[in-house]
Amino acid sequence: MITIDITDLKILTELVENAKTSNVEIGKKLRIHPNVVAYRINKLENGGIIKEYTTVLDLDKLGLTEQMYVGASLPKNSERDDILRQVAEIPQTVSVISSLGSPESIVFLVGKNKDEVDKVMSKLRNLNLKIKYTSPIIKTYDNGNMRNYLSLLTQERNEEILNKTPKEASKIV
Repeated sequence: MITIDITDLKILTELVENAKTSNVEIGKKLRIHPNVVAYRINKLENGGIIKEYTTVLDLDKLGLTEQMYVGASLPKNSERDDILRQVAEIPQTVSVISSLGSPESIVFLVGKNKDEVDKVMSKLRNLNLKIKYTSPIIKTYDNGNMRNYLSLLTQERNEEILNKTPKEASKIV
């Protein structure tokens, strides 16, 4: 496991806000050299902290107006990973979460219309999934939450350092 310090958290905060932000821009904002930013980003990538860079899409503007969470339980004596991989391979599946308890999986589906989503629901039933609930999405409000949380972690780490002796603080940074 790699050690994450305040500077790493600040870099992650900037990248979560906009993954296309250049090392120069991040360096200016954080008052560190762009080469240091690049080194640290590389460390975070190689350590598996940064898994990928992605684009956030406006699904409604793409015409994918039907969005739904589906809670489903798996058939008894089934191979969890195999079934959930099959669910993930359905083109309208955005994400699949394997969970403990009931339901054992949560699936995020999108479609152009209700008929398309209904067809996907039939595919799920054909995999012998027992649908526990469906929840159509009206609107999501999650933009910026990870940035806010990373900022909070940075603030907490700063406070932790301020409350330590200089020798103890050097071990945290």
